[in-house]
Amino acid sequence: MALADLEALALANNPTLVQSAAQIQAAQGAARQAGLFPNPVVGYDGEFNNISNAANETWSGGFVQQEIVTGGKLRLSRAKWCQRVRIARTNYHAQQHRVLNDVRIQFYRTLAAQRMVDIASQLLENGEDNLQTHREMLNVGQTNQPGLLRAEVDFQRDRLSLRQAENELTHAWALLSSAVGVPGLAESTLTASLEPESAPLDWETALSQVLASSPELQAARQRIRQHQITVQRERVEPIPNLLAGVATIHSSDADTTQTTVNLGFPIPVFDRNQGTVRQAMADLRQSHAELRRLELELRNRLATSFRDYRTAWLKVQDYQSEMLPKAEHAYDLLHNSYKTRRAAWPDVLMAQRFHLQLVSEQITNLRMYRESDVLVRGMLLTGGLQTPPGPVGAGHIDAVAKPR
Repeated sequence: MALADLEALALANNPTLVQSAAQIQAAQGAARQAGLFPNPVVGYDGEFNNISNAANETWSGGFVQQEIVTGGKLRLSRAKWCQRVRIARTNYHAQQHRVLNDVRIQFYRTLAAQRMVDIASQLLENGEDNLQTHREMLNVGQTNQPGLLRAEVDFQRDRLSLRQAENELTHAWALLSSAVGVPGLAESTLTASLEPESAPLDWETALSQVLASSPELQAARQRIRQHQITVQRERVEPIPNLLAGVATIHSSDADTTQTTVNLGFPIPVFDRNQGTVRQAMADLRQSHAELRRLELELRNRLATSFRDYRTAWLKVQDYQSEMLPKAEHAYDLLHNSYKTRRAAWPDVLMAQRFHLQLVSEQITNLRMYRESDVLVRGMLLTGGLQTPPGPVGAGHIDAVAKPR
């Protein structure tokens, strides 16, 4: 399987993306609800008069009452929730990055585990060859019993290392299938290369990319705008809504119809929504501070990841350019010398083992580089199986029957 295949599976099956998409739909529903005009009230109106001139005179009819929202409250309420829709969409894109980054990181871990199984198998063959060589050397008196026992111990260690590598591969594949969202995904061979495909980023480029493109920062800026709209909305809340009503009643006894028109509004004498306005302004100040805090936190997270990124790159380059070629050359020289009877076979096996161990270390270096490269280029987003964050935290202003 290729990385692109697993990424496509993750985007189609990861449940956190369904949760994040549902948050968008919920915010869209609240935005629609927040801008709806209040329903009219329709009812029956009846009167019964028991006076001397009109004994038992009955009046019956109906009334219609409507609340007229003023001050642009509905427009601001809808604008506030439309802003939350934008935040939810930004969070959805961030969650996509988290899912894909997790899949990529686990993909390279699994790919490295595959290669470690291959190296462990070669080390086991080396250990078996070494054990057989020591047995033959003991028969001709070229080694002693302690030397044979050590060769047997080394062989057992190699066999245990292979089992451990196989267990690591099974574990890595289980984590990869969970990240993809398909826990029953059958194990298969991953087709890719651990070697870097491009030069690493420098610090300034990596930092500018994170600060310019991070969905976390984009959502923080959108929350500032949402809180600004909230302040505007709460400031117009004291503007009285008009209550208009029309009632009509008819008396069949007197053959008379009466129509009454009512128009009223509450007077904001005591409650001018001043407490909620102060809360909204405090939330706005917090959102400005949160943006600054998040910028500093991202710098710290990037500094840590970039340190690992550069360290892994230096190791990869040093192993690739110096250590591995020299170890391989030493093995080739000894192997050629053995063919001309100028080197002993145990020395050849030792050189081969040393080279394989360096290859194993290089696989670890490449895995660490790939992981940090995904983080640095993926805007430090991980946690593809964690519940995605909501657009904003619920508070008192949201705890009303109708969204506003």
